[in-house]
Amino acid sequence: MQNVSGNLYLSSTDLVGHLNCTYLTELNLKVAKSELQKPKVWDPVLETLAERGAAHEQAFIDHLKTLGMPATVIDGVGLDPKSISATLEAMTRGDAVIVQGALQSGAWNGRADVLGRVETPSRFGAWSYEVTDTKLARETKGNTVLQISLYSDMLSAMQGVEPTAGPRRNPGYEF
Repeated sequence: MQNVSGNLYLSSTDLVGHLNCTYLTELNLKVAKSELQKPKVWDPVLETLAERGAAHEQAFIDHLKTLGMPATVIDGVGLDPKSISATLEAMTRGDAVIVQGALQSGAWNGRADVLGRVETPSRFGAWSYEVTDTKLARETKGNTVLQISLYSDMLSAMQGVEPTAGPRRNPGYEF
């Protein structure tokens, strides 16, 4: 949850957090309004999981490159006008794979692991994009489905057409 010039922006993390604990939403809102300091917690297990997840995502991207699918990486971590603009530029060019695409629609925003080009017409031309997630897990959890669905909704608003295949998690590396 971010407060940018009085405008509140929400992410899939906020949505999932709210489903898990409505009090967390209240606390996050107080942090966004600068009424409360965000707690600083260091958890070596979570840090290790994050590192493994990043390595898994990179392995997925490297595999796509070996298949001849060059990947455009959107730099940065959070969302800002520059990352959203870079994502829209990559989509307008018709880049085959966009990594860490910055998505925004209304008050919702997020970073999709991978946006893969498909040959379905959109406002960009004869192509559009679909969301692929690179979660490091043996089975898909409800939170992941919710996250990918939110990303797909934002993507739909940005490209003017709904993704046709629906959200995918670790597909067979084909778009």
